[in-house]
Amino acid sequence: MRLTELLVRDARTSLQRLGLMALLAGAASTGILAIVNSAAASQTGHSNHLVAVALYGIALLVYIFSQRYVLQTTTDEVERIVDERRRSLIRKLADCELLGVEKIGHGAIFSAINTDTQTISQTAGSLILGVQAVMMIFWTTIYIATLSLPALALVIVVLLVAARLYRMRGERASIDLRRAHDEVVALHEMVEGLLAGFKEVKLSSRRAAELLQDAVMVSGRTAFFRSLAQRALGVNFVFSQVAIFILLGTLVFILPALSTSFADSTVKVLTAVLFLVGPVSGVISAAPQITVANAAAENLLKLEKLFDENVEKGIVAEDKRETVAPVFSDFSTIDLRHLTFARGEGSERFVVGPIDLSIRRGETLFITGGNGSGKTTFIKMLTGLYPADSGEILVDGRLVGRADMQRYRDIFGAVFSDFHLFPTLYGVERIDRERAASLIDEMEVENKAHLDGRRFSTVDLSTGQRKRLALVATQLENPPIMVLDEWAADQDPHFRAKFYQLVLPRLRAAGITVIAITHDDKYFHHADRRLHLEDGRVTSISSKGAAT
Repeated sequence: MRLTELLVRDARTSLQRLGLMALLAGAASTGILAIVNSAAASQTGHSNHLVAVALYGIALLVYIFSQRYVLQTTTDEVERIVDERRRSLIRKLADCELLGVEKIGHGAIFSAINTDTQTISQTAGSLILGVQAVMMIFWTTIYIATLSLPALALVIVVLLVAARLYRMRGERASIDLRRAHDEVVALHEMVEGLLAGFKEVKLSSRRAAELLQDAVMVSGRTAFFRSLAQRALGVNFVFSQVAIFILLGTLVFILPALSTSFADSTVKVLTAVLFLVGPVSGVISAAPQITVANAAAENLLKLEKLFDENVEKGIVAEDKRETVAPVFSDFSTIDLRHLTFARGEGSERFVVGPIDLSIRRGETLFITGGNGSGKTTFIKMLTGLYPADSGEILVDGRLVGRADMQRYRDIFGAVFSDFHLFPTLYGVERIDRERAASLIDEMEVENKAHLDGRRFSTVDLSTGQRKRLALVATQLENPPIMVLDEWAADQDPHFRAKFYQLVLPRLRAAGITVIAITHDDKYFHHADRRLHLEDGRVTSISSKGAAT
């Protein structure tokens, strides 16, 4: 069971102590039953029940103490395990290669880290009650053994047969729940696409209709598989209740005829069996939720395995990153030698490179080319986001190996075409307030947003304005190299001109290396060099209009 594997592997609490306390709670509850049965049987003799009352009180106190310990300890432990698992997944996500994250998919990651961890957390109570119920069943069967061995044999046979059939049906429900989870992941991705492309959806009724049709189909399949699982679990519940009723009927109508000695203990045995109904119902009630949680645990462990398979090789450990000083920030040149990257298979295969290029500190380099020419892929290779299939990156003649890759990436600041603007200036230790205000003023958004501590007062702006704030944030990071992927594409003519004629020259004067993807041929002369790509290959490198 993957849920048990996950919880036991990460447990810090002594499982022996926890199991002992659960066993003690079950024994105490069964002891209460035995004391009550014994006292009830001796009522006709008017015996002194002070001893029975004392034992009853002791058993009750033991039950309260042990049950409370089990409930509180298990709840705290499950929440801690879920929290640590969630943190671990987030750390592993941060250590993954970009290609790996793109391959796994946002929907699967979001579903596991958010939905599945929450499912396991919510199942803690059911898991505790289920374990406690099993303990009570164990002790009650021992008590029945002291009353009648034939009754014990009958109870064991019924419970074992019922448990076997219940498990078989439960496995089928688990399969359906896994299928439902896959549909939920697809639905997550569909909703994410709907939100990201909401404007495009609103502009086309046909697009909206087809998207909604697909979403409805996926949602319907999710409901179908969940319905199959819940039906199986529901049938299990009915079956388990019927098994109890059959057991009671057998004890009342059949066993007395087969065993004359059973008549003397019939009432006590029936009381014990009726007492079993509660624990058995507890197991039955907990089983569906535990089944769902087990599927969630399986998803978490699967995602963890995928993260481990796609973790970036040779990265610096997290606890050492802050203590490792960047060794490339004072670079003079970056050399790309025969750098190549390929993606896709067969007719879908697309290759960028081989690329040979030397980038000098402080220069402004424009990357041009048509759509699909490989510009963004080249930028991801250059910045180390995509690992090259072949070739080398050298900084001042020093080879950038896998162990150096994060420190190499640290010299870049970027605003990609699909950029994300964080409300908080993460990674910026000291903020020059005057400089920040000046940059915001230069971007002409001073009436829209300002810095409040390390946070922007708002990021609820137009795409062009958010890009301006993203450029402000990138400059405040003080990277030696700035990568701007079609930054001016969402700007009006006035600000587009301002970007090329004022912002880029200022960055060049500050010694910042700028690498910009652009289609604005009107402003090509503002670059020191222009690299042109077609079908993943460099076709020309121009310097101030002179091709080389």
